[in-house]
Formats: sequence, C-alpha cells, structure tokens
Amino acid sequence: MDTASELSTRSRIGLVIYGMTNAVLFGIGIVLVLSIEALSQHAWVLIPLVVVVSLIVAWPIAWWVAPRLRKPLWRRRELAVEGEPVGTPEERRELAAKAAGPSRPEHR
Repeated sequence: MDTASELSTRSRIGLVIYGMTNAVLFGIGIVLVLSIEALSQHAWVLIPLVVVVSLIVAWPIAWWVAPRLRKPLWRRRELAVEGEPVGTPEERRELAAKAAGPSRPEHR
C-alpha cells in the first residue's frame, strides 16, 4: 500500500469515528455542566465551551482510533497471503484439522 492511499483511508475512517467521538465528548461535558451545581450556574458560558472543546478534541481521538480499527483486517490479509486459515478461532481450528488429514482415534 502506498502512503497516499493509506492516509486517505485513515482519514475516511477518522471522519466516520469523528462524529461518534464528538457526540460522546459533548454528552459527557454537557452532563457534567448540567449536573454539578457549581458548573450549572455558569452554564451560559460553559455549554458553548463544551461544544467547541468537543469539536476540537474529537478529531485527535478519532485519528488515534482509526488505525486500530484496521488492525484485524490487516492481520486477516497477512494470513490469507501466507495461506493460513482465516476466520474465527473455531474456524481456524477446523481448517487446521482438515489440513492435517484424517485424525486417528487414540487407543487407551
């Protein structure tokens, strides 16, 4: 993968995550402002501040989370290229057992 396409993909994932991150940060901030008596007295200043801070802080968090969402996909691609079983652990065990050949019953 070249750097330009990877950056673009990370940005796209970041934009999707950005909205959710912004909503969570805003929700936490607004609940704190409205539920704490000392903060709710200054709500007319703090609520716009919560909006602005959540908009600004959400992007670095989304940018940090974006590549972590791709890691399982990267690992699956690596396994597929190497010819290893890809899927859930149960599916991997089944595929590995089939590749090993028929199993012989153990004598006790």
